[in-house]
Amino acid sequence: MGADADGLVGYPMVEEADATGAVAAVYADLLESMPFVPSLFKSLALCPGHLLLAHEQAAGVLSHPSFAEAAQQLVASVQDAVRPPADAEVRAALAEFAEPLSRMLLLAAGLRIALDGDLDAPPAAGEAPQPRPVRPRNPAPSPQDAPAPRLYGRIRAELETPIINSIWRSLAGRGLLEAAWNDLGPQVPAARATADGLQRRAVEAARRLPWQVAADPAALEQAGLGDARPGIADVLGAYLTTLPRVLVLVASSTEHP
Repeated sequence: MGADADGLVGYPMVEEADATGAVAAVYADLLESMPFVPSLFKSLALCPGHLLLAHEQAAGVLSHPSFAEAAQQLVASVQDAVRPPADAEVRAALAEFAEPLSRMLLLAAGLRIALDGDLDAPPAAGEAPQPRPVRPRNPAPSPQDAPAPRLYGRIRAELETPIINSIWRSLAGRGLLEAAWNDLGPQVPAARATADGLQRRAVEAARRLPWQVAADPAALEQAGLGDARPGIADVLGAYLTTLPRVLVLVASSTEHP
């Protein structure tokens, strides 16, 4: 763990501008289909060897129709959990993140199941993609650079998480974070039970996805990362807890089908 500019403790991340070697190769590969690298991958990048394994596990399923369908179902299941913000610009900005958050929730669940040795798939080999420049189309500002460190502290405290997800950082960079949190923050306690239920459904859905390889204990041992397993478990556990709490707040801003 580390501390941000205001002394708040949280998980550090490897930002796009700081990525080198295998981390940069994974980031460039992710950016072919994403506007920026999700915070989940930035946190996993603190252990580059596991990032390679996680990326390999993710790559085989992210484009599968069943993955997209499961992500959409998670969003739909919590669309009425909270009252959406009144400001139309804030709602539109939040809605952009609903599907990415649900996809990262499924991925965090799948990676944690794999780490526990409960995923029935061959071990990932952890082969890095070709190195290329890391050029995000819409990078989220880092916690140090974004103009909201004190509000980040409130978000961490109210969500009970060490993580500041990319959504909050992006909103801060667009000048929308305070307005969004003024509406959503007071609803966090009432939404907690819904978030807990969403977490359970995400784990169940992740078990049914067609994973082709697994970042499992055997893969970690083959990569010489056996000692890193407890730390990786902590990071994945934090995301598996945090992402449902955030998605419950964001899904209310999406349009009903």
